[in-house]
Amino acid sequence: MTGSRRILLSVVVATLTFKTQACLTRSGPKVVDDLKISDSPGPESPKVTSLKLTQGHAPYSANGKPQKVSWFMCQIASPAGAVILAHDEAAGFDSATFCDLPESQAFLAAGFHVAGFNRPGFGASTGERDLVGKQSQQAALVAAKETLRANSGLNSAIVGAYGFGTGAAAASFFSKQSGNLQWLITGGGIYDFEQAARTSSDGGLTSMIKKTTDREGEVAYETRSIAYDVNGLPPRIAIFQGADDTVAPADQANSFRDSLAASQFKVTFQEIKGINHQINPSQIRQILDVMIASAKKPKS
Repeated sequence: MTGSRRILLSVVVATLTFKTQACLTRSGPKVVDDLKISDSPGPESPKVTSLKLTQGHAPYSANGKPQKVSWFMCQIASPAGAVILAHDEAAGFDSATFCDLPESQAFLAAGFHVAGFNRPGFGASTGERDLVGKQSQQAALVAAKETLRANSGLNSAIVGAYGFGTGAAAASFFSKQSGNLQWLITGGGIYDFEQAARTSSDGGLTSMIKKTTDREGEVAYETRSIAYDVNGLPPRIAIFQGADDTVAPADQANSFRDSLAASQFKVTFQEIKGINHQINPSQIRQILDVMIASAKKPKS
């Protein structure tokens, strides 16, 4: 995307400054409407408590061995569908606190059921951790299918996905492979694992990438890097990135955004000054309120 197509908008809320990036539509250049954080509930909004939690385990087979993936869904009355959340590499989800997470609360307040699952080796999900590899991608599809089956009749169709860190890759692959989502939101994402191996400051992450490539060879990068092929992703994508993030450096998000724009996706990009890979709960809620509002906008 050329500099003439980039329009930056600074919006100050507390200590956050957002830059809104121009995007391309199939009919040509179009600027994303100004995102006004004051229009969203914000971090001080009341907690969504009128919900029900359903949860369970879904069996599947991976590498000839029986496995199970844990799933859970927070329900609200009269939802506009469901959103599935994918966790980062630091930890999986705890079903007991899942509905209270700021990420879950943001989507619940926006009128969605919120579904989640644990990748292999996290929480009650069995199998080996594979760094968003093929088994993780299979587990996500199995979990989503079982979540929908268990909650049929509740308008639980999954319309969007969200993930942070390696969860951004997990959510992206899920949205691509499911094939019918309306939108995707990612933050602090690892979109190119080969690049992350060279540039990330997180020794734990780079070590996991090295062990994975030692075991699988360079095909491991292709298996996990959504930036290698963006075809099939939802038509509307919202990305946020901490400008000071060194775990998932900002150039990853910039390159991913440019690839999406070149492929004619409708993209909203928010670079946040003063934010690194560790974002506190009130800030993540504030950010997601804005990103959800952008992702929900009807197609132009």
